[in-house]
Amino acid sequence: MTKELIAKFSTTLAQYESKVLTELLAQHGLRPAQFTQIVLTEVKKNPKMLEAFQKNPSSLFASILHCAELGLSPSEMAGEFYFIPYNGIIKPILGYKGLTALMLRNQGVKLIYAETVHRGDVFEYELGLEPKLVHKPLDTVRNSSTLTYVYAVAKLNDGEKVFKVMSVQEIMGIMATMKQNNTLYFDDKKDPMMWMPRKTVIKQLAKLLPKDYFGTHAVGIDDRVEGGGYLVLDDDGKVVLSQDTASKPVKSNVYSTLGNLQTNDVDLHIADEETPVTNEQSSENDNNITPQTTVRIVKQRRRKKAE
Repeated sequence: MTKELIAKFSTTLAQYESKVLTELLAQHGLRPAQFTQIVLTEVKKNPKMLEAFQKNPSSLFASILHCAELGLSPSEMAGEFYFIPYNGIIKPILGYKGLTALMLRNQGVKLIYAETVHRGDVFEYELGLEPKLVHKPLDTVRNSSTLTYVYAVAKLNDGEKVFKVMSVQEIMGIMATMKQNNTLYFDDKKDPMMWMPRKTVIKQLAKLLPKDYFGTHAVGIDDRVEGGGYLVLDDDGKVVLSQDTASKPVKSNVYSTLGNLQTNDVDLHIADEETPVTNEQSSENDNNITPQTTVRIVKQRRRKKAE
């Protein structure tokens, strides 16, 4: 049964590669064959991803398209983007390295990094008109139990430096808003370098930095996914955000969607037809927005005016 599922997934993925993924990845200079091979490898090694493919292929392929649109590597080892199985669906989660890569694509950002502060470190920071940050690590045990603060710093091309500091308590406060517990947080075996707390602070810093569409969109979607949402494909093939309905079966429409796709039927960034998620729409306080990717997979392209 497992071999049959893998073969079925591989066939469906190949159809997406020829009809959709090629155009999505081309804008980032990535090779579709390499991308799909990585996705296939991730699915093969994770039985729960195969389970999600069987129960709700729509969430899996919507997450794959989202990853491709952002131009990130879907390899778990790369740390840019993760497919997290959860109750028969897939949660697309940005990794620390993926978030950093997105921020650095903006020409206004020259450097971005995050560091952890532990008990015994010399650590001082000031806000206001003349912000200041001083950190002198102490050569001692550095793990989740000694962690006190995490900070992220960005250096802009004009020389300005922007930073964000968060205490462990503040990070835990954000974790408390997540509908699904992320077991990577503060787990020294699974995350010894504390990438998840670093990502949390960088994401907060990112909201203060100049971003292109992909950066803004990625942060907005990641916020909503961590808050309980997940991505699916609607009947027109649009990647849309859905709320967690783990107690109810979700209709899988990925196959009917594929049947409606035509080669070259992918429109990227159609500003005059549909408006992408903006900074304002990505606000955590706006819970009425249903963000969609700018990948517009339509049944029929706009006919020529003469027709």
